[in-house]
Amino acid sequence: MKKHLVKVSNLPYYLAAMATVAVYSDKASAADNIGTVAGNVRDQLGNVGKLMVAGGFVGGLVMLASGLMKLKQAADTQGNQVKYSEGMWRVAVGAGLVAIPAFSGLLTQSFGLGTTASITQGGGATF
Repeated sequence: MKKHLVKVSNLPYYLAAMATVAVYSDKASAADNIGTVAGNVRDQLGNVGKLMVAGGFVGGLVMLASGLMKLKQAADTQGNQVKYSEGMWRVAVGAGLVAIPAFSGLLTQSFGLGTTASITQGGGATF
């Protein structure tokens, strides 16, 4: 009896799923759908990479600021309580993280990794 109640309560979901399949089944062929999905995945992976580079830049700014604050604390205590090395390694790591976007842009322009290839109807690839 409980199974029948579950089936009846899930009926709207079954109907919605059937309607969705009916609407999208005749929109495009399977090859077009696979190509569209592959293109969307490629674009999204590119966006994830851009997000990681931007996150590294912001993290670098935070590391630079904290390193400068540690250097100020070390200067105030004359290196007795806070060591200068704590601030220096944070500044170095922050500078490296801030430089990642410039370095990745340089690699993209040098090796052509940012360009996308498209296949023309004549069979040749254009870059």
